Amino acid sequence: MNKKYFFLLPLLFIGTLLAAQNPLTMGIYNKKADKGKTVCVDVYGRNFQQILSMQYSLKWNPKHLKFKEVKGTNLKGLSPQNFGTNRADEGLLSLAWYDPQLQGVTLADGQSVYQVCFEVIGEPGTRSYFKFTDVPTPIEVSMGRGILIGFNSDGGKFEIR
Repeated sequence: MNKKYFFLLPLLFIGTLLAAQNPLTMGIYNKKADKGKTVCVDVYGRNFQQILSMQYSLKWNPKHLKFKEVKGTNLKGLSPQNFGTNRADEGLLSLAWYDPQLQGVTLADGQSVYQVCFEVIGEPGTRSYFKFTDVPTPIEVSMGRGILIGFNSDGGKFEIR
């Protein structure tokens, strides 16, 4: 084996091991709102360290919440155009983003990455959910140099008053 590759293999292994130990976690804080109101939920990150790209879908119950818009984006290159809304009536919103500077972005734990706004259409007393899913967009997160890392989620709950 070439000596140059002999030294690179342990570095690659260590980088992969570190990435596996610190997966990105995306979450949504629990929220309550009245029927007929518009409400925006914050989507936050934890372990958002040197993230180069991410993609996934967000799911909710469309009988309880009607998608209105995405706003409050807090990443370079992230705008409402990064979101696929063609299945929003089914309760699905896709996201595909990458750092346009190809450097990797770091955010403080719990910092809002973006907001999703809904019209509350469900009946009072109804509880709903938010989940991160790989349907229709496969979940994938990478750090600098294209190292793929794990993805965890803290889906939020929503209560209609």
